[in-house]
Amino acid sequence: MAAQRGDATEAVQRHAAVIRRKVWWRLPVEYRGAYLIDAARAYLSLGDLRGAARALVDADSIAPAEVRCRPVARTVIAEVAPGHPAPAGVARLATLVGLTR
Repeated sequence: MAAQRGDATEAVQRHAAVIRRKVWWRLPVEYRGAYLIDAARAYLSLGDLRGAARALVDADSIAPAEVRCRPVARTVIAEVAPGHPAPAGVARLATLVGLTR
């Protein structure tokens, strides 16, 4: 993924095309969840909290264990959750992973 090369702009631009492909739905849910966490990191690095939140919530709906157990996902949630107001669904995720009470 372009985000792994440090090109968050390219990663975000490609993200929409990637999830529209038929092969996307054939990937194991764990791969899709991990990909969406990476996409959330790319959105976050561009300062797009809404995009990051959407990717996190989508990842949680596809592969909850990936979001709730991966340290990198917890880190991204912790960075997105303090947004005012907290993006939809991220406050719930923050509570589920034990970042808020």
